[in-house]
Amino acid sequence: MHIADGILSTDVCVAAGAAAGGALALSWRNLAATARLRTVPLTGMMASLVFAAQMVNFPLFGLPASGHILGGLLAAVMLGPWAGCLALALVLFVQMALFSDGGWLAYGANVLNMGVVGSLGGYVVYASIRRFVGGPRGVLVGSVIAAWVSVLAGASLFCIEFAASHLADGFNMPRVFLLMAAYHSLIGVGEALITGMIVSCVLTQRPELIYAPDDSSASWLGAGRFAGAGLVLALAVAAFLAPFASDAADGLETVAQAAQFDQLAQESSGLNPFGYSVPLPWSGDRAGFWSKASISLAGVLGTLVVFVMAHLFARLFAKPRGAAAEGNHVA
Repeated sequence: MHIADGILSTDVCVAAGAAAGGALALSWRNLAATARLRTVPLTGMMASLVFAAQMVNFPLFGLPASGHILGGLLAAVMLGPWAGCLALALVLFVQMALFSDGGWLAYGANVLNMGVVGSLGGYVVYASIRRFVGGPRGVLVGSVIAAWVSVLAGASLFCIEFAASHLADGFNMPRVFLLMAAYHSLIGVGEALITGMIVSCVLTQRPELIYAPDDSSASWLGAGRFAGAGLVLALAVAAFLAPFASDAADGLETVAQAAQFDQLAQESSGLNPFGYSVPLPWSGDRAGFWSKASISLAGVLGTLVVFVMAHLFARLFAKPRGAAAEGNHVA
C-alpha cells in the first residue's frame, strides 16, 4: 500500500506529513521516557523482519491481485506502540530512499497510513481486546483482530486522502472505497494470519519478550539472542522467499488500475531506480536465474541496512531499569 507521488495532491501530502510528524514526535518523546535495553536488539530485528516480509507479496485467493504484510501491529506487539511506529517509519524511509518504493512527497501519508495507523491505532484495538481477554490468549486474539483492523483502517484513510485530493476530478469515489475495502479486507486476512503465527511462536518460545508496559523481569541478553535468530529469519525471507513472491499488482495498484487513477503515479527517485533488484549485468540463458538472484541480493542488502539503522536508532533511547537488565513478560 505504498503511495507513489502524484496519487495524492500536494496539500493532502503536506497535511498527512504534518499529522505523521506529530505522531512520530509523540512516539519519540514517549519512547525516550520508556525505552529499555531490550528495545535495542528487538527494534533492529523487528524492523528488518518487517522489511523482508513486505517484499513477499502473496496472492489473494485466485484474484488478479496480491498483498503483503504491513507489520505495524506486529511491531507494536513486540516493541510497544512508540517503538513500533518509529520502526515502521524507518522501514518506509529505506524502501523509499533506497528502492524507490513510495514517493518522497507521499512519505508522510505512507507513514500515517501504515506506521501510525498500524502501530498506534492498531495497538489501541489490541490493548482494548486484552482488557477483556487476559493472558496469552488475549495477546493472540488481540493481535489477530487488531492486525486485520489496522489494514482496513489504513486503506480507509487512503480513500479519505484520495477523495480530498480529487473532489473535482470526476473519479468514482464510491467505487474506489468499495474496491479498496474489498481487496484490503482480504489482505487483512493474510496480515492477521501471519501476525498470529509469529505471535503464537513467540508466546510458545519466549513469552516474556511480548511488550507489556509495566513489567521488567526478563534479561535483555535473552532478547539479544532472540533478535539474532529473528535477523537470520529476516535474511532467509529476503533471500529465499522474496524472489518467488507473487508478480500480481498489490491491492492499491489493482484499485488504481480499475478506477483509472494509475496514470497519476509518478516514478520515484531512489538510490536504486531498479526497485527491489540489482541491475542485470548480463542476458541470455542465465538471465532468468539472475533476475531471482538480483531480488535476493537487494532483499539481503535492504534487510541489513534496516537492521543496522534501527539498531543504532534504538541505542539512542535504551537504558536499564532498576538494578537488573529487563524485558517484558506476558501475565
